[in-house]
Amino acid sequence: MDHISKIFQKIEIEKNVLYIIATPIGNLGDISIRALKILSSLDIILCEDTRITKKLLSNYNIKPNKLIVYNDQSTQKSRELIIDKIKHTKNSFGLVSDAGTPLISDPGYKLVTECIKNMIKVTHIPGASSLTSSLVLSGLPSHMFFFGGFLEKKINKRKIQLKNALDLNLSSVWYESPNRLVETLRIIIELNKNSMISVLRELTKFNEEVITGLTTHVYTQINKKIKLKGEIVLVISNINQIHYTKEMILDMIEQDYKNFSTKELASHISNKTGLPKKIIYNSIVEYKS
Repeated sequence: MDHISKIFQKIEIEKNVLYIIATPIGNLGDISIRALKILSSLDIILCEDTRITKKLLSNYNIKPNKLIVYNDQSTQKSRELIIDKIKHTKNSFGLVSDAGTPLISDPGYKLVTECIKNMIKVTHIPGASSLTSSLVLSGLPSHMFFFGGFLEKKINKRKIQLKNALDLNLSSVWYESPNRLVETLRIIIELNKNSMISVLRELTKFNEEVITGLTTHVYTQINKKIKLKGEIVLVISNINQIHYTKEMILDMIEQDYKNFSTKELASHISNKTGLPKKIIYNSIVEYKS
């Protein structure tokens, strides 16, 4: 048996257990070997959309025994039937979402809650998550953060969410529709135009884009686009809560000074920190001299 065959060979997995399996958020290559082995060994996979899950499995030549739909529309009765099957059959079960880690703004938590009530073991096969990817790429403080899930569709409720987010002493992460993003950015400018935000979309894909800076800067960049596509993640941080030391600024200059002209780098760091461009420019000149 060659090395590749060994990687994808089926493995023995536990019965009467629910496997929570993270899948890629965009790039199909972002899945662990362990996840592939388990997916290829399960009797039943619970998924949001069978077409999307089939596409992922087909990419790795995995032919599932059975796919069952479990999504936002699934009822308590559906969960009870699933629980009964996990407890009283010899099948092995796994749960996936369309993309990323199940239970993150996802109905999977209701099923996990029922499993815990019924003393069914639940285990997690970790992997991709747009939440953690966005924190990593935003350039905003990530040592403490709040995850708010999807922003409200109604503008008044959304405004309350954003006002509360701007009052926090930490970063907050939200999911937003591309169709409402411009309106949401206007609300943030109205509440605090000095806040720092990052808009991220098409994460892990070829057209991945990250725009970070003062809300006014991000709003200007977004407004230039004819049409936004893809899932949007919004990271918000109140600039008044961030104190950039001289050492922090020098670190930023050292990281990027070879990639930009002095003027471009001053603008880049100014957008990222909210500090005056002139001060940054002088610091770059001093660093290069």
